[in-house]
Amino acid sequence: MSVGLPDADRMRAVGMSVSTAAWDGYDWPEVFASMARLNIADVELAFIKGYVNEFTDADLNAELAQTLRALMAQHGQRCAVLSAHIDLGEPGAAESMAVRIRFAAALGARYLISNAASLAGREYFEQGLDHMMAAAREAGVRLLFENPGDGSDNLINQASELPTLLARLDASATGINYDPGNLISHRPALSPVDDALEAIPLSAHLHLKAVHRDAEGYRFGALGTGDIDYAPIVEALAMRELPFSLELPFRLRRDAHAQPDKRPEPLPLEEIEQGVAASLRWMVQHHPGL
Repeated sequence: MSVGLPDADRMRAVGMSVSTAAWDGYDWPEVFASMARLNIADVELAFIKGYVNEFTDADLNAELAQTLRALMAQHGQRCAVLSAHIDLGEPGAAESMAVRIRFAAALGARYLISNAASLAGREYFEQGLDHMMAAAREAGVRLLFENPGDGSDNLINQASELPTLLARLDASATGINYDPGNLISHRPALSPVDDALEAIPLSAHLHLKAVHRDAEGYRFGALGTGDIDYAPIVEALAMRELPFSLELPFRLRRDAHAQPDKRPEPLPLEEIEQGVAASLRWMVQHHPGL
């Protein structure tokens, strides 16, 4: 028996959003119309340098937020999450994060996701953390730090390191977004399933993406494919009623050194919709709330 797409109300009820990363290379009206055809109402907007269309901090302004909200409203959609990753250990990162916090608030997003910091940037991160938490608290946005996928030493490389960072955070304004698909390229020797199950009780939100490793590096596909068995992960997050997003960066690859490398041209829209639809149908089979 074929499995249908989940409806928007069910996806919203379980806290599931879908990232615009899958539609990299398309204009916003096309992106939101395509998402609407798949019943997607809760959107994760992806503004991640090197991963999606080029932009500057100046582009992340109130005018763009208003435009995006209006476009989404045409389809009954809203921005639930903003992904706007930067290395918060870089000089000037606190100022860039302030831009992103204001942008997330203008979009009406509940969560703002970023990397934490490289280990080398720990001092800059610590210097700016209290200010960032205060800004997030004032804006009514929860800032979530994500484990990276590029293999370089970070403040949070794996689940066992989360308690140290969490002890420094104000849980009302910050938290963890855990991504098992990043672990597979960041710490290949670890089990992404075991690590995710350890991370879920400590996390506020999850990213789900299917990853397959081959001789050339890492490529991304629809959920239900790839090297990670997401069934126990979805079962665990459902038991905790944890919000999550499907982050399906089909155009992106990582090379053998885990560095991002995009295909030169956007994928055909039909191929994107097929991959997202397959992921949604897989979720229907594995998340009890769908």
